[in-house]
Amino acid sequence: MIDKVILVVCALAPLTFGEVARDANGCRVLSSLPEPGIHPRIFFTADEYPAMRKRLSNPRFKAVFGKIRRQVVSQAFSQYRALADADFARDGVSDDEIVDYLVAGEGRNINWGVASVTAVLDDNGPLKDLMKRVVVNYAHIILASRERSEDSDLAASPKLQKALTVWTHDRFDVGVSWTFGGAGLPLAYDVLYNEMAENQRTTVSRAIAAATKGRKSYGNGMDRGFASSNHYGYHGDLAVMLSAIEGRPGFDQKTWDGIVQVMTDYWEVGYTPLGVSREDGYGPNLGMRAGSRGFLVMARRGYNIFETEKYRKFINYVTQDYDPYPGGHLNGGASGGPYPELYPTSTIVARYMYPENTAANFNYRQLVGENYERRIRWQGWLDYLLYGSDWKGPDNRESMLKGAGLPLSVSYPVRGKFIARSDWSSDAIYLTFDARPDAHLIGHDKVDRGNFSMSALGRVWAFSGDFHQWNTSRENSLVHIDGKAQAWKAPSARMLWNRHGKNVAGAAADLKYAYDWEWTPPWPKWGKSYPAPWEPEKSSASDLGWPRDHLIPEVDGAIHGSATGYAGRNNLHRRPYNRVEKACRSAFLVRGSHPYAMICDDIRKDDEEHHFEWIMQLPGDLTEVGRSRDQIILRESRGDRCLLVRFLQAKACDIRVESYQVHEDRRSGKVTEGQRLVASCEAIEPAFRVLLVPFREGEKLIPVTAWNRDGSLLRVAFGESSHLLRFERRAGATRITLQSP
Repeated sequence: MIDKVILVVCALAPLTFGEVARDANGCRVLSSLPEPGIHPRIFFTADEYPAMRKRLSNPRFKAVFGKIRRQVVSQAFSQYRALADADFARDGVSDDEIVDYLVAGEGRNINWGVASVTAVLDDNGPLKDLMKRVVVNYAHIILASRERSEDSDLAASPKLQKALTVWTHDRFDVGVSWTFGGAGLPLAYDVLYNEMAENQRTTVSRAIAAATKGRKSYGNGMDRGFASSNHYGYHGDLAVMLSAIEGRPGFDQKTWDGIVQVMTDYWEVGYTPLGVSREDGYGPNLGMRAGSRGFLVMARRGYNIFETEKYRKFINYVTQDYDPYPGGHLNGGASGGPYPELYPTSTIVARYMYPENTAANFNYRQLVGENYERRIRWQGWLDYLLYGSDWKGPDNRESMLKGAGLPLSVSYPVRGKFIARSDWSSDAIYLTFDARPDAHLIGHDKVDRGNFSMSALGRVWAFSGDFHQWNTSRENSLVHIDGKAQAWKAPSARMLWNRHGKNVAGAAADLKYAYDWEWTPPWPKWGKSYPAPWEPEKSSASDLGWPRDHLIPEVDGAIHGSATGYAGRNNLHRRPYNRVEKACRSAFLVRGSHPYAMICDDIRKDDEEHHFEWIMQLPGDLTEVGRSRDQIILRESRGDRCLLVRFLQAKACDIRVESYQVHEDRRSGKVTEGQRLVASCEAIEPAFRVLLVPFREGEKLIPVTAWNRDGSLLRVAFGESSHLLRFERRAGATRITLQSP
């Protein structure tokens, strides 16, 4: 039987609200784990079926997901009838049947789980009988393939040999998981257990035991410093499969201990104390996909991340990272983002575990849409079935977000991210500023230290693209000097300070190291050498900007040679790239009746004049509708929303909007086009001060701006309303404060 992992006990008795028992912090109290041999047991017990039926009957959710359930049931009878009708116990499994059936089928597994649970919830006898026979027969195929893989004549049957490669190694990756049933097969066995004869139970449990014996997912036995990767959590269904057969012959305690170690390291190292995934959107989208299911299994067996403050902060982080309007994307960052839509599992599970939590309900609302009009992705059907329902909260989004009790601006110091919004409305100005100090931990990355994004009036204005395509410095919103900014792989940056005032919120970062140096592509194997001027990156994480008060043992020491990165000793090297005297950027959001954003760049290469370009990435539907010496007005091609971009520094700029080719797919030849605003000038130190004001065409919201003599005060006037901003240097970067209303 599974040993109890780290037992986390809430000292307070659970509180019962309606039919849901929750602890003092609002976390659902999971049902007690029954003794081995009592099923269902993986995620829930039989006495939870009435509550599941009630959730599934929530009217808005049922109108959408009920159709999907009926579709899955119909497909089960039409697509899996032949498999169900086979008699492999009597006739055995042929090589052709192994080739035909033993394939990686994520959608198939999900459908099997959905159909089996639906059969039990609806007490549908024919469906229960069908799915029972499907599951048992697929178990026969797994066992037959295992036995056949030990034969020596496979080279004569290449198709069979290929089908059996899953038995030639001990890895547990998604290919292995999806071949052996993922979460769907063990869940089907779990809920149909009481419908099976003992010989059928034995067949299925033997198959799951064979499929999991000795398997190791990524991260098993590795140093904890590697646990930033989403691959740690991505294989959480190994825990699901093992939990289905605990207490039965063939359960592999060593394999269980291995996946518990992997999942524990992923949560404790891969997420900061503020609940932020080091891999940005890869956390909630991928690592917490099967990972959420794995953590649910572990929670019912002692290690419960869901009841922790850190998990509640993870929920809040996701809320903060969403653009505020309906359909707004998760911003993510260098290592995963933006995401127009997420794989739904982590959002569904978070809302289930915190059914009354406003932030969790908002995230779920953002996922499914105001009226469930957004796509219900098939990859989450099983999780929708087990944990989905109507979202709770006021219809008014602004009221809902206000009720979450979150701040209008927030900083994540270890991740190096600042987020601010003008208010909680869907039209709010929403600004992100990104300068990560932990770059040596991530592999899929882009050149974006100091990048910013902005939305307002329910749309994006300053765009931050996905690293697969928008990965060079000219494809991000950075300052370039003589055509150069930063190189791939970009090193770490240092966040200098952040402020969260009522009227002005802002943050600053020192980007000098990211301009001065470039890193080798991740992750060069240990021992690989590089010619001069390459040299080992001997700085420590804290040397490069990791906050010392957030230092963890896994990054305490020189980067080169550390157990960080991806699977092997870190062999990052550096070489000079674009040496600058200074490179600091600060980003601000000024609130009020006419909110706006401000980007300030204090950058200087040397004492000579150079060609500077201030770049802001734009969505492709924006067009220029007005221009003067120091400003440009952009408008969406269909609609009345506009953005004023005004350059306030003394040095005049040439302003242009240019289209360019971002990426061409090598296989398909498909070209991705991009658009950017470029403001250029010849200067020693341009001191860019860029004002960003969103407005609707027809509104008189073009501000009047005027500096005092020494350039320390700026008056910003919208009609008769005006205020003064004071500009001063703090730690090398410009800081703005509201001097007067």
